Amino acid sequence: MKTCFARGVLLILLIIYSGARLMAQSKWQLSDFAIDLNRLVTPPNHLWVGSGYTSVNPVLSSVLGVGEVMSPPISGHGFKFEALFIANGDTIRDHFVWGGKVRNILYTGGFWQPDRIIRRGTYHRMHAGGLISFEINSHLIPLADKPGFLIRYEVRNRTTTPLQLSMTPLITTGKPAVYPLREWGFMPPADPANNDTVPVKVLQEGQRLNIAPQQSQTAYVAVVFTNNTNTTSIKDWENQTTAIWNTRLAWALKDIPTLTSNNAALESYYKRSIVSGLVCIWEKPEFKLHPTIVTSGLDGGGMNTYLWDVAGYAPGIVSMMMGNKLLDIARTMTAIDLERSYAFAQDGTGLGVRYAYSTVAFTSLVYAIACQDRVYPDLFEQVKKLVLSDEKRPMINGVIDYGDQHNLLEMRGMGWEHMVPSPNAERAWCFRRLADMGEKIGYDKTAIQSWRKKADTIAANIRQALWDDTTGWFACKYPDGHKETVYSIQVFDILRTGVCTPAMKKRMLEQLQDGKFLFPYGVSSVSKADSIHYEVTDTDWGGGGAYSGDLPQLALDLYGEHLPAKAWDVLKRQFWIGQQLPYFPQEHFCDRPGSPAYKRANVVSGLMGSAAILYGMVGLEPRLDGSLWIHPQPTADNNVQIKGFIHRDHIVDVQLSANLCKVTLDGKIKYQGKPATIKIF
Repeated sequence: MKTCFARGVLLILLIIYSGARLMAQSKWQLSDFAIDLNRLVTPPNHLWVGSGYTSVNPVLSSVLGVGEVMSPPISGHGFKFEALFIANGDTIRDHFVWGGKVRNILYTGGFWQPDRIIRRGTYHRMHAGGLISFEINSHLIPLADKPGFLIRYEVRNRTTTPLQLSMTPLITTGKPAVYPLREWGFMPPADPANNDTVPVKVLQEGQRLNIAPQQSQTAYVAVVFTNNTNTTSIKDWENQTTAIWNTRLAWALKDIPTLTSNNAALESYYKRSIVSGLVCIWEKPEFKLHPTIVTSGLDGGGMNTYLWDVAGYAPGIVSMMMGNKLLDIARTMTAIDLERSYAFAQDGTGLGVRYAYSTVAFTSLVYAIACQDRVYPDLFEQVKKLVLSDEKRPMINGVIDYGDQHNLLEMRGMGWEHMVPSPNAERAWCFRRLADMGEKIGYDKTAIQSWRKKADTIAANIRQALWDDTTGWFACKYPDGHKETVYSIQVFDILRTGVCTPAMKKRMLEQLQDGKFLFPYGVSSVSKADSIHYEVTDTDWGGGGAYSGDLPQLALDLYGEHLPAKAWDVLKRQFWIGQQLPYFPQEHFCDRPGSPAYKRANVVSGLMGSAAILYGMVGLEPRLDGSLWIHPQPTADNNVQIKGFIHRDHIVDVQLSANLCKVTLDGKIKYQGKPATIKIF
């Protein structure tokens, strides 16, 4: 009897637990990330939509037009699709032409969402045979299991007479070819010399429509870069792609909470941040890892998994999004030898050089995994190897000479080279995290003690060698004694390393002013007051803007210093992205809403925006011991509610305002009162 009762209770608990997990898995929908195309300031070459298998660039101001197609290892460079319609015997085109009296479908707008672009258009003209008037709506959908795309289009006849309509695809094939995955670097491959070309196949369903008055009909067209299509129906292909996307949402966003707020701009920004990571997930059997997460990829560039982007920014959110799949990525990083490379191509080939920031990026990744899950001994050993290896580099007075721009920020002028404050300061942080993880797994106590002492020594050496009390800033030094004061945003990263004294922090933060680092639409990577190093072409590290992950990283650091007003002032300058871009670009300007068209269209470090909100403003803190704490820092006018933050199989909801913090743990109120630091579990 007791056994049956126990089993019954267990079954009930299992049902409740499974229901909670199912609820968490279904809390996000693709439509949550939809954004009006007419609101976007995205450069045309930056507007893409992907499936994790194929990515396509729509032709703006058209309803069905498509530009280049990327499905690594296949590049559809130079490809173009245009629709030509015959309506009651007359030709109507679907492309943008300026001027009047044109027989073209007039584009009226649409929406972007992660899996498709929805566009609409209108045609309303008198022909010799009478009025032709129709509305057309299309869904451009990159295929999730084939290299190519489909377009579903619905036409509504607005007249009182039948409409006979047929569509002919006009295809410019360009130079579609197969490129080895190791060639998919920062720039997408474009030269097909000595590469295998691929066929382009066009399929149609409902090519000829006979639409009754005031009625609608639907047709399909698909383009695939292969002869092996195994055609069932194009509609089935759409259903397959939708199913793949729904599965991805279920595992990638199951632990990530939704956010609602009385501040619509904050809500939109949070969603743009989350989707910036989502569109960097690729699932292709040709890749060494599937799924994997890449640096950029939508436009074919940045298809590599770059340690600094993926791990150096928002490692906690990446860990939540990828779950156990992140272990494979971390181990692939160790396999390429981080002493030689900073990234891996999707065939597992190591790329790049021994980057100066690789140690702190990898340590951040492994520490985030440890806080989310546990310390994995093999990853711990790799952290130890990298951290200790750094200490064998050339150094003067305990400060490492990291070499020239090739291994650092790659600024176009001299300055941030050799004995730089960052990543020298991060060495201290890495030793402390190494000691923390070592302590957790019972590593040698003598070694742990020596690592903590080493961190203190490094911090003292940097203060002594690089701090300039006259400028209130850290300097860079060259081997010959030459000294450069570079007012780079990178210096603010030192705030979280334990190197700075309170007086140093105060002096550094004096530079965080409008017209210096701060501008209406973001931050400048180099202060405009620094006339030697400031420029406006290389926005990510030269000035005039910044790498997209750096502004929210700065905001999170300010929350870490318990300066919520300053943090909010910085963070809100990037909120325009939430309302005017579909996802975070590689970098963006700070004095106007926009991004440089010559850089990558998207970047995974956009996840840093949600990290600043969840770990900064809301103040959630997963710790190495498995506990979860909260240190809320709300602003006066903003109410925030997050639902479905899942950590170690617990579901946490938070309601936060200036005077209230309500924490719900697994459906029961854990705390309700004034915002305060509390242990949730």
